[in-house]
Amino acid sequence: MRIAIFEDEAYRNFFPLTLTRPIYELMIGTSTIREKIIKNVANSGEAVFFCRDYLEDVLKERLPNSYVNDFSAVDDSVLLVNGSVITNGYLNSVLQKLSKTGMVIVQKGRVVAAHVKRDFFERPEIQTAMSSVENLTEIILRLVPEKLNADKITLLEYPWELIELNPKLIAAELKEIKDKELKDRLDPSVTVYGSKESVFVAEDAFLEAGTILDTRNGPIYIGENTYIQSPTRISGPVYIGRNCIIFGGQIREGCSIGNVCRIGGEVEGSIFHGYSNKRHYGFIGHSYIGEWVNLGAGTSNSDLKNTYGTIKMDVGGRTYDTGNIFVGTFVGDHVKTAIGTYIFSGKKIGVSSHLYGIVSEDVPSFTAYAKTLGAKPTEIYLESAIETARRMMRRRNVQLSRTYEDMLRKVFKLTEQERSKAGVVKGKFLI
Repeated sequence: MRIAIFEDEAYRNFFPLTLTRPIYELMIGTSTIREKIIKNVANSGEAVFFCRDYLEDVLKERLPNSYVNDFSAVDDSVLLVNGSVITNGYLNSVLQKLSKTGMVIVQKGRVVAAHVKRDFFERPEIQTAMSSVENLTEIILRLVPEKLNADKITLLEYPWELIELNPKLIAAELKEIKDKELKDRLDPSVTVYGSKESVFVAEDAFLEAGTILDTRNGPIYIGENTYIQSPTRISGPVYIGRNCIIFGGQIREGCSIGNVCRIGGEVEGSIFHGYSNKRHYGFIGHSYIGEWVNLGAGTSNSDLKNTYGTIKMDVGGRTYDTGNIFVGTFVGDHVKTAIGTYIFSGKKIGVSSHLYGIVSEDVPSFTAYAKTLGAKPTEIYLESAIETARRMMRRRNVQLSRTYEDMLRKVFKLTEQERSKAGVVKGKFLI
């Protein structure tokens, strides 16, 4: 039985992070949601991936040997899995109940998984819904007759849940590391508080003398060819991917840093998706930073209100109480911040936006924002945004493909109404 991973309508709640990727490509813990599903659910390692049509070609580039929006690739029997689900032992036990086709697991009105036949995917309405994610949940629930309710499955619905779950997932996933030799690559000059058995240093990683690792609250993983400069203190649970440079400072509990990042200053409880820079001093806390982001010197965000009250966020035009006192910022891909930029708690920063000064509200995609410097929010020229992306990617030996460029152009069009509603003006940006 082949699995098929799909997006449901909740992907919109994760804008701007999911403007440029399917929801199952979000990172949490030590990997993407997709990688967790493949590892824990797809025994054969093969899957079909369904996503919004404008993301299809980019996903094909990233997963060249996979089936993307390919309805001919399904088997006679298919396990349809929601790409928002966090896999664990309980989920696997519930999936065992899908013993026959025509069954669906539902949680609070959302489809967690369904066991369907090939002819399910031959229906035009399913093919349209899978690639548009319009009314998809309603259609699945109408077509799959036998429903099983489950209320303990972790099905992501809001962006702050990524930050809530991250520390526990890092700790749980690092317990599963099989290569015990990783533990034997510590130089004697590195100080470890807690158990050295909870430190995992991969091949060709290098930690300078004076580096401090604290595993008393959780394990630490340092990926292949990653360079930790002194003085750096890392407090677990922390995951750092491959080909990163940590330029000194504090990496505090609950951080996941994706591949090819450059990090300095203080970071706490945050996720850096990959290929992003926070080279200089400043604080990033309880935040999600997308790909190809550059945070200028002194850039910091708030993650705690002066009143110690819970932080509220705008999601899809509605205000939600996150229920958390620690929530930072959610930064889309290709964002750039100037020196001394300060971002209020619970704010979202759209794709390819540029920030200056104090940011006290959500910023739409492709917007130059400098209200506190006396400028009106101004739309960034699309060609300028694309050229900036090309230049930054080239610095990491990555070529901006035509496919990726076309995706950015589509995101620009998709976010026009967002800019108009926020009063973003067109013209030359001046401060």
